[in-house]
Amino acid sequence: MSKMYTDYINKTALTVPDQFIDVKNGETLKVSTEINEQIEYHAENQTLIHLVLSALHHYIHSNRVNVGSEEILLELAEIKQMLQGYRPNTSLSSSPIKKSQKDVTDLDMKEVEDILEVFGG
Repeated sequence: MSKMYTDYINKTALTVPDQFIDVKNGETLKVSTEINEQIEYHAENQTLIHLVLSALHHYIHSNRVNVGSEEILLELAEIKQMLQGYRPNTSLSSSPIKKSQKDVTDLDMKEVEDILEVFGG
């Protein structure tokens, strides 16, 4: 059953069904309680349009490489270096990652599995 949320001040109304179709892959998904709670919160605080536009912005710009997964791959590359005889960086510079450490394309999934297996994961 659909529920309608309204932000009268900004003249925004949103009808939320029980399920929706993910337009990227065509799967039918149920609307979670967290989503309903967020929509209700923003409707009550007159920020419903901001929630919708923020979600659309995130959806449209999500084609970029996931930064979180790249950070994980960088950490795994660092662990790989440690397992192969890591030499600690003795410089006191505050640069987070050197250019040579940033290239994680040479880390294949088999190496990732091996690294995780060493650490019991």
